[in-house]
Amino acid sequence: SSHPPMDGSSLFIKGYPYITAIRTTKEEANARAPMFREKIKPFLEDFDGVWDPLKTELVQMYKTARTSKDLKEWKDIEHLSNNDLLSFFLDFAYIINRKEGETHMIMLMAVYYMSGMLQQVWRNLFGVEAAIDPNFISLMGGEDNANVRVTKTLWQLGRQAVDLGLQPIIDAHKDDDAVLSDLVKTAEGRKWLDLFHEFLLEDGWRCERMHAYDTSAWIEKPGLVINKIRMLMKSEVFPFDTERERVSRERGAAEKAVMARCPESQKEVLAMLIKGGQNASHWSEDHTYYCDLYIGAMGRWIINEFGRRFAAAGCIDETDDVFFLHPNEIRKAAISMDKINLRPYVERRKKLFEQYSEIEPAPFYGDIGQAQAILQSDPTLSASTQVPIVRKELKADLYGAAGAPGMAEGVARVIMNAKDLSLIQPGEILVAPGTSAAWTVVFSIIKGLVTDGGGALSHPVIMARQFGVPAVSGTVEATQKIKTGQRIVVDGNQGVVYILDK
Repeated sequence: SSHPPMDGSSLFIKGYPYITAIRTTKEEANARAPMFREKIKPFLEDFDGVWDPLKTELVQMYKTARTSKDLKEWKDIEHLSNNDLLSFFLDFAYIINRKEGETHMIMLMAVYYMSGMLQQVWRNLFGVEAAIDPNFISLMGGEDNANVRVTKTLWQLGRQAVDLGLQPIIDAHKDDDAVLSDLVKTAEGRKWLDLFHEFLLEDGWRCERMHAYDTSAWIEKPGLVINKIRMLMKSEVFPFDTERERVSRERGAAEKAVMARCPESQKEVLAMLIKGGQNASHWSEDHTYYCDLYIGAMGRWIINEFGRRFAAAGCIDETDDVFFLHPNEIRKAAISMDKINLRPYVERRKKLFEQYSEIEPAPFYGDIGQAQAILQSDPTLSASTQVPIVRKELKADLYGAAGAPGMAEGVARVIMNAKDLSLIQPGEILVAPGTSAAWTVVFSIIKGLVTDGGGALSHPVIMARQFGVPAVSGTVEATQKIKTGQRIVVDGNQGVVYILDK
């Protein structure tokens, strides 16, 4: 395959990013093609041989950065001198963050291309969009990843709490910090808290949003994790484990059916791309742990400490003002904090942020009728996002662009923000703008899922397939059309939603 004739790009309008594609010339695409074919080979031929060493290197880099400065706990960073904190910040900005970014983008471009190319070949071979073909959907399920591993560890912690008789304490409070305070009062509670603390030291380096320094990390505020454990602890068996055998069986059956329909001359290429698509699905969630979450928590750790010191020294008004500063501005005040005034930088950006937070961003700019053609012209774009694939003969209320197999009927629960996840009741159908790693725990209790955004490699689609939750993603307007309490039908096989209560 040649390199796609477009490059991905983002345009920021009123503080919100919009993805688009920049066309390149045929001459440039042809010049790139031989090099691209050579560079994509290792990802197709030995994906684990590429990804495993890279993620091992990233984790070692993160841990070395901490241990080299004798930092273990979140609070330990407060003991660094201003000079040492600045040194840590510069190492993070110019070495650690750069290495993560390079690894992230090299892998992302390869896996998105593999997944997008599979969808293009699928469309050409079978005459149907892969994202709404039940066989394609079944082929992409069942892949384990680090995100699932962490969720299973949370479930195990929850079951240990049940075994120690601690469930009444955990269920008694809506204030999750109060739960932690009560657990300290008993021997069983302290025993469990020791296990919980060990988990946080290893896997708590993750913020509630990916690459978002302004959201708290689990190791910083352990109370953030309690509600997640509360959701999971009531299941005697980890939901992913109960679904794994069925999902794997359906994947095997789908692969046989697809290969039987494929022309003999195309079977080798299709088989290679299917494996590439499955690896892409695995990596899309796996990298969240090794790239997005870990680097975000480390960045917050360092920058938040500068904010604390800057506020105490009087060069900003409050700790969180630091998130409105650029790295060179932090560096300017890092040593002589009491002699630098950073408020002028903060004030104008904070004002803009507050203005943009009040507006409802436009869902798109330009001619939306051209979106599908643009997405299909670049495999790396079509793998990450899509527009609804409308089939009027289905007479649905909402059409999606990707999904997880199965049918579900139930009561909708519209959730716009991860902080409201505790409102979800077991057996409800979650309706959301999208989901990220922080939402993973709800897949163990929901009956179905509908999202505004998402393509074949989006978090909601991948996790729904892994947990056996029927899902429709990429509807654009689900959170606008569906209200909490309405009964809806999610058809993950066809990628459509029906609203029963209108």
